[in-house]
Amino acid sequence: MWSIDEVLEKLKSRGYKLTGQRKAIIEKLCGRKDHPTAEQLYSELQKSHPAISFATIYSTVQLLAEMGFLQILTIDDKKTHFDPTPETHAHFFCQRCGLLEDIDMSQEERDTLKRLSKYRARNMQVYLYGLCHECDKK
Repeated sequence: MWSIDEVLEKLKSRGYKLTGQRKAIIEKLCGRKDHPTAEQLYSELQKSHPAISFATIYSTVQLLAEMGFLQILTIDDKKTHFDPTPETHAHFFCQRCGLLEDIDMSQEERDTLKRLSKYRARNMQVYLYGLCHECDKK
């Protein structure tokens, strides 16, 4: 897990501006266990930063992903989710209610998946689709 100060220091050392909006986005993402969308972040930041735009959210998130602080998840064709946990893990997505949950993976499991390819994988995203317990009961 990363800290706000760690991200800000890395941005500063690479010459990026530390704008109030950028700081607010980083603060909203730090320590989260859920997987917010741009719409959620926009809604959460709108009151304190009325001039914030989706472009600012997407560019900041893209920058954080490139620096290794989060993952951008394209789990379905409707929404993009942001995962502030950069370590490799899997995700379960409920196709009925939209629940999105982390699934831990051991190093052995990650290595096994990488060996399935004849290519040298640098990273991976694993998605499981189905119904959560609540939806499966219905």
